[in-house]
Amino acid sequence: MPPTMRAYQIVEWGKPAQFNEIPIPRPGPGQILVKMAGAGLCHTDISILQSPAGFWPDPPFTIGHENAGRIAELGANVEGFAEGDGVLISSMYWCGHCDKCARGLHEQCRHIGLAGYGVGYDGGLAEYILIEAKHAIALGSLDPVRAAPLADAAATSYHAVKSMLPILVPGSTAVVTGVGGLGAYAVQYLATLSGTRIIALDTSQTRLNEATRLGAHEVYISDGECAEKIRDSTSGGADAVFDFVGTTPTLSTGMAALSQGGRLIVAGIGGGEIPIGWEKIAMNAGFINTRGFNLPDLNEIVSLARDDRIEMAATHFTFDDVESGLRALEDATVEGRAVVTFD
Repeated sequence: MPPTMRAYQIVEWGKPAQFNEIPIPRPGPGQILVKMAGAGLCHTDISILQSPAGFWPDPPFTIGHENAGRIAELGANVEGFAEGDGVLISSMYWCGHCDKCARGLHEQCRHIGLAGYGVGYDGGLAEYILIEAKHAIALGSLDPVRAAPLADAAATSYHAVKSMLPILVPGSTAVVTGVGGLGAYAVQYLATLSGTRIIALDTSQTRLNEATRLGAHEVYISDGECAEKIRDSTSGGADAVFDFVGTTPTLSTGMAALSQGGRLIVAGIGGGEIPIGWEKIAMNAGFINTRGFNLPDLNEIVSLARDDRIEMAATHFTFDDVESGLRALEDATVEGRAVVTFD
């Protein structure tokens, strides 16, 4: 193994990220060194790159939080893995020791903060990444390049959908707002794991056509009339609305589309605001902000992917061409997820 590697890093806020030659870290007890195979690009990466100082952890650090690869070296006391094994790396960073983690609620870890791989701790846009073994999920026969988006996009949407499965029985209706990366996964999970009727909303007819192919029963271009159309179509409103956009217009539409006792589940970070209170929301309805996922979620989606029960469409970019991938993501010209591949 060479002593150094290339890494795409933020070195100073307000300046472009850059490739640096840095030492390859060595795993300590309980750690794993992973040779990167695939790293998904996400709008969060763009937000981090464009952020001012003071919000995210201090640089320098390597970005990239949707990561998968093969184990290059194991630290002491790591069991259940071997060199060469393919692993998915959780983009959520949890302590594993607090009361929330003890109950499997890793997404609610009391010590999670904002830091994670690619968000303060060095991420996967490098030839190698050092991780805690507790954040590795065995891939078995699943290709790590194909698996990379499972580490965030697929897992976040799965956690949101899974939380609502008890109410999404046959005869119910679920709305998915924003059927790009996360929303496309949500449509698949709803079609695969529930008997609910699925309505998809988006500003792009192309994405709506894809949502239909993935299992949506009805699709509408997002506009000011969507809520009324949904209420008319469902005789009173949807049982669950999953908002993967999170702007004020989409939140308003989602809230107006709810039935009595319905749930608005918001995973999008569009920064929207809406009033909530008496006569502002359907009776007995609820509003849930959802963030992240837990270890059982990751194991379950890896199983779904390995059994070919979900599709993972992606556009690939070489590591040398990572900036083209970020531009394509920002310009919305990526089909599926943008994934950086390594030799």
